[in-house]
Amino acid sequence: MKSLQLPTFLFIFLLNLHLSAQNKEIVKEDEPKLKDDFTEGHFHGHIRNFYMNTINRGELKDYYTNATGGAVSFTTGNFKGFQFGVKGIFTYRTFGSDLGVRDAVTGKNAKWEYELYDVLNKGNFQDLNGLQGLFIRYRFGNSYISYGKLETEFSPLLNNSNGRMKPFAHRGAWSHLNISENHQLNLGWLDGVSPRSTTGWFAMDEAIGLFYNGFQPNGEVAVYREIYSTTGIGILNYHFRKDNFQMNFYDFYLDKVMNTIWTELGYDLADFNLGFQYVYQNPLSYSEDLASVNRYVQPYENGQVLSSQLSWKKTRFNVAFAYTHAFDSGRFLFPKELGRDRFFTSIPRSRLEGLGNTDVFTIKAEYHLPKPNLHFGLEMQQLDGPETGKLKFNKYNIDESFQVNSHLSYQAHGFLEGLSFDILWIFRENQNHTDAQSIFNKSNFNQLNFVTNFNF
Repeated sequence: MKSLQLPTFLFIFLLNLHLSAQNKEIVKEDEPKLKDDFTEGHFHGHIRNFYMNTINRGELKDYYTNATGGAVSFTTGNFKGFQFGVKGIFTYRTFGSDLGVRDAVTGKNAKWEYELYDVLNKGNFQDLNGLQGLFIRYRFGNSYISYGKLETEFSPLLNNSNGRMKPFAHRGAWSHLNISENHQLNLGWLDGVSPRSTTGWFAMDEAIGLFYNGFQPNGEVAVYREIYSTTGIGILNYHFRKDNFQMNFYDFYLDKVMNTIWTELGYDLADFNLGFQYVYQNPLSYSEDLASVNRYVQPYENGQVLSSQLSWKKTRFNVAFAYTHAFDSGRFLFPKELGRDRFFTSIPRSRLEGLGNTDVFTIKAEYHLPKPNLHFGLEMQQLDGPETGKLKFNKYNIDESFQVNSHLSYQAHGFLEGLSFDILWIFRENQNHTDAQSIFNKSNFNQLNFVTNFNF
């Protein structure tokens, strides 16, 4: 028996060495590596085809175009809470009419169709690609802090408004803090933007005024581009929700220009929801030293808006009535280069920005058919107050109007999951002025939007 003890001991000793080496290899393999965060990252994106056709009244010229493009983004895995992300986007025109041909009556050319490409570089339909995102993010618990070129976090003024080929994106810092189950806080400072329907990035002082500047309340043509040495916009959002009640409070501080307070309340009662939005704007003193024609907002203007909505929802059907009143204390203003307003009455091709002393009535209805997963929608809007030629509360010189939006959407399942089709038909008609200059590409038109998306 004693002669067998040494070989047995050696066998057990060598086996332990082997197992120990394996354990060390396993431990070594489990050690975190930077490259693992890239191999464990994920790609996602979309391919989009967008056909748009604007049919103006009578002899006024019509336009159509078809754009194809997409976006691809990559986000790394989590390395000690840190993530990196990048996103690229591209667009090409596949076919369409000549958008530069001017209408014989008004002398103007296409408007909406150019917005599928780059409105700051009209005529370029091929070389439309750019960096839409490049950021670093730190996650802790259910909260995070991001810095860089960011996909826009939703707010009722700053948002991606993804109704064209390229949405808004913003540059700066953003923090999302989940304080508790009922309380959330968002804080941001943004110093740059890539506006929708453009391919470039702009510092905030370059961005304000890139698009049409409209008119001043006294009737002068506004000229405020590159007048304000704005360093950025600060955003504070506090969200509270408990049981059937929710509240959102926003403060938008646009350096040297204005401060906007936005408060939104909602309450659910059985199948009903009642919502209120109240907005108050205060211009900053910087404008007082500028010539009237160069001011984004006049010192005496305090934009005020009250919006309300009552909605009723069943399993497949949803209907809502919304009413918005913009007071006569000043125009409601917010740079179009930064986002689009989301009042309860806001619908595609109709926003409140630039208006005061105005009433908006909107009825919305939607029906969902589970098989084959179809959504039918209808929106009817009456805009009362503004009138062509009266500019005190009418920055863009528009008229009272009636508008109907009809939309149909379908999302595929199974093998084609990720594929969707959206059709939006828009009809808009002026109530007072119907001369060619007042309506061309503004009103009294029909417009077809057919969007095909494949998300992956």
